[in-house]
Amino acid sequence: MGNTYSQSFPPKSLFTVEQIPDLTGQVIIVTGGNAGVGKETCKALLNKNAKVYLAARSKSRADAAIEWLKNETNGKAPIFLELDLGNLASVRKAAEEFRSKEHELHVLFNNAGVMAPPVDQRTADGYDLQFGTNVLGHYFFTECRSMIH
Repeated sequence: MGNTYSQSFPPKSLFTVEQIPDLTGQVIIVTGGNAGVGKETCKALLNKNAKVYLAARSKSRADAAIEWLKNETNGKAPIFLELDLGNLASVRKAAEEFRSKEHELHVLFNNAGVMAPPVDQRTADGYDLQFGTNVLGHYFFTECRSMIH
């Protein structure tokens, strides 16, 4: 009973978007920034003057999100970074591309993911799609940060 109540009436958040400090000079990557929580994260960061890289596998969906973000943030736009977390070669390529453009990464939001794909779907590297994307892809991208710093 208590669990149902707490989920129906969650406590007030202790931290809000308004409390995010000015992020001028901060370079941030948001994986899955083209939809949902990732897109809203990009919006909040852009509104606080961060330089945001929107990492996603679909350029067309990323472009649509970038246009939406421009409208929501008075013309501020993230930079598209092609990243397919289900393909470790793509993950390495994205890290190398980022490194060629930036000298430093301040924050990495590992947000992207897939949920309940068909059980027989595999990544380009042969792993279960959900595990490969949500765990291995993000782990490898995070490990590639040594290429970024």
